Amino acid sequence: MKRIMVAVDFSDISVFAVDVAAHVANSLKTKLRLVHVRTGKQYFPEFAKNNPQFSIEDNDVSYMEFLVNRAKRIYKVESGEVDYKFRQGNVVKEITNQAHYDDSIVIVCGTHGVSGFEDRWIGSNAYRLVSSAPCPVIAIRKEIPFDVRQKILIPIDYERVSRRIVPHVAGFAKAINAQILVVGVGQKKRWVIPGQLSAFVHQVDRFLRRKNFMEYETAMIDGTEGPRQLLDFAKAHDVTMIALPVRKTGNPFTMVFFPFANELLNMSDLPVIAVPEYDSQGLVLYK
Repeated sequence: MKRIMVAVDFSDISVFAVDVAAHVANSLKTKLRLVHVRTGKQYFPEFAKNNPQFSIEDNDVSYMEFLVNRAKRIYKVESGEVDYKFRQGNVVKEITNQAHYDDSIVIVCGTHGVSGFEDRWIGSNAYRLVSSAPCPVIAIRKEIPFDVRQKILIPIDYERVSRRIVPHVAGFAKAINAQILVVGVGQKKRWVIPGQLSAFVHQVDRFLRRKNFMEYETAMIDGTEGPRQLLDFAKAHDVTMIALPVRKTGNPFTMVFFPFANELLNMSDLPVIAVPEYDSQGLVLYK
């Protein structure tokens, strides 16, 4: 049985990430593992306040056991399991190593739950985790209901990778019974073939139709003023998650995300599922 990992540091948003991970594990019929990296930092979780259990046992083991029990109240996978693991060292490196070791198919994290207090992704541990993780990462910035039917927006632009992640995202959407909204996003480019973006969206439409993804829509927007237009469009159409491709590169000076996606990631207060580019080469983990 495959496994989903959720990274926690006992902040409020990482506690919510545990709830989200339990719901996703139910949909994908996987095991669930909570992972905390010890860095020497002292924690004072909100959930520990006014709780007699922690007045005596003020340590990360009791905190983790509390969160495991919380997850088990949501978790419904027959013959599945919820457990936890402690690691020590660099947060991003240790979470990535654990994901490799467990062969995790998804990592769930709160952007503040991994990074601390950054308001933006750039320079944060969450950003570095997304860029180095061996599997897709669902990153959550604030508490949003996840026990409702999800609607995943896939932005399609002139970059080929925006279409390469479609099979992976579509498989994930099917597994969690989510709707899909495919949106062609126009951008300012010097050399653009008229109708090219519409053709790309039509290509995705044909793929989804062949795969019997009945619950999907397509749309086109003028994205020349930047990602804010797409975010406003997403909220107006009840989108609950945005899918973005991640470029895998060994060059530290190369953009991890493609330019439009990079800016969108910084702005989005909606959950983001970031899919590594190499995972999109015909490999669909969700049946």
